[in-house]
Amino acid sequence: KLVTGVQTCALPIWLDELAAWDYLQDAWDMILFSVRLGKQTRIIASTTPRPKDLIVDLVGRADDGSGEVVMTTASTYANIDNLAPSFQQQILQYEGTKLGRQEIYAELIDPEEGGIVKRDMFKLWDSRKPFPKFEYIIQSYDCAYTEKTINDPTACLVFGLFKPTDGPMSVMLIDAWQERMQYPDLRQKVKEEYEVSYGADSESDTGEFVKGKRVDLILVEDKAAGISLIQDMQRAHLPVRAYNPGRADKVQRLSIVANIIAHGRVWIPESSVRRGYVRDWAEGFVSQICSFPEATHDDYVDACTQALRYMRDAGLLSIDPPPRDDYEDYADAYGYQERVNPYAV
Repeated sequence: KLVTGVQTCALPIWLDELAAWDYLQDAWDMILFSVRLGKQTRIIASTTPRPKDLIVDLVGRADDGSGEVVMTTASTYANIDNLAPSFQQQILQYEGTKLGRQEIYAELIDPEEGGIVKRDMFKLWDSRKPFPKFEYIIQSYDCAYTEKTINDPTACLVFGLFKPTDGPMSVMLIDAWQERMQYPDLRQKVKEEYEVSYGADSESDTGEFVKGKRVDLILVEDKAAGISLIQDMQRAHLPVRAYNPGRADKVQRLSIVANIIAHGRVWIPESSVRRGYVRDWAEGFVSQICSFPEATHDDYVDACTQALRYMRDAGLLSIDPPPRDDYEDYADAYGYQERVNPYAV
């Protein structure tokens, strides 16, 4: 278990399984506001070290040498003699697994280790190469319910569809931003973003996209502030489309499109400063989607899954299509006959 001590209150306050709390950061903030008396004050928290933002922050502060946070750890084996034999049998079966590292040895696991999507699935677009000619540009929005900090921020991802010289149709992430804003500001922001152009010859010396291809489609999830946004953008004659994810939960949505990323069909611009890394503006997206479902927020994940799902369903992206040269052999082998409209002239 992870135990942290913070000098904040007159009498020690004990908090159990901190990482399991539903509203962890908000509860922690309220506790700090309430314990403000005394000269030698402490909060003691015990928890399995799950990779939540607050836990990671406390562990980092325990290592900074300031003494503000003190951490002690112990494995299950240190207390094995006091545990019921049936519990020992259950917990020790996870020896050698990622869950065992967390539950038995109190190791803080990197959230990206358990992610559905891995960093090496994305392809880096060489920073020394000009951007390709994009055939289709899609802006994908995941809108927050409100601008309050307890909610995910509104997120926007921009993907450009292009044909690499040595591969099938692919997409490149060409912009990413997230922000908490009230609806009037969001409405104006979307209109401004629609005026941005992307693509070849669109990157200036400062890294700003200044000209290129205009946006073809604005995709907005049909919920929360997105409902009003869709209606307003339609009135403004912008090419907006409502997206309904159906009954699939967030994990299922990402799993459905993960094979597109795994097949190397999603590119991200490489940093011109640090070779082998994505650009700074894309790091938040990569970190979040690779940490999902352990990530604190999932706004980028939702914006990504709906964009890739739309392009796949629309036939803009297809994984492992049958080679055209083999089409006749395939038809003969399976007895396929071309369907003809009997009413055609």
